[in-house]
Amino acid sequence: MFYAAGPAGDTPRHLAALLSDDARAFVDGYSHLWSATLRREGKAWPATALLVVELLDNPLLGPEDPSLRDAMLAYLYEVGASP
Repeated sequence: MFYAAGPAGDTPRHLAALLSDDARAFVDGYSHLWSATLRREGKAWPATALLVVELLDNPLLGPEDPSLRDAMLAYLYEVGASP
């Protein structure tokens, strides 16, 4: 898996933080998703999108914040709309 900065060895860890109770790790993971996995020129890294699709099915994703699923869908839209 790759992202704009090169090999994305840390991306799975950041995305897993979206399922944790650690608020700081969650914020870091969410920030990483939007800042590191979408290219500045508007292109996306499809492997990350596959992980996000898996997160959507996980009941641990934002049980207290239903808008998080909408944010993940918005991310997937950006990936799909990227050139």
